[in-house]
Amino acid sequence: MKEIALSRSEIEASFPNEWVLVIDPELESSTGEVLGGIVAAHSASRDDVYDTALQLKPRRSAVLCLRTPGDGTVLVV
Repeated sequence: MKEIALSRSEIEASFPNEWVLVIDPELESSTGEVLGGIVAAHSASRDDVYDTALQLKPRRSAVLCLRTPGDGTVLVV
């Protein structure tokens, strides 16, 4: 299976309200913001994404939280 890099906007559109593991992320040089990369895992569960990262042991990766907290929700990352 060929790995395809996605832009940040493609990742956000494809995996709304999920945690996303991005392998070999492209970063904005001055801010470090993730601009895109290869999606290796995605899930509503943060633990599932972290477990995949531990299994794959990528050299460079980022985890994005695309969840939107609801009323009274506190998001701790």
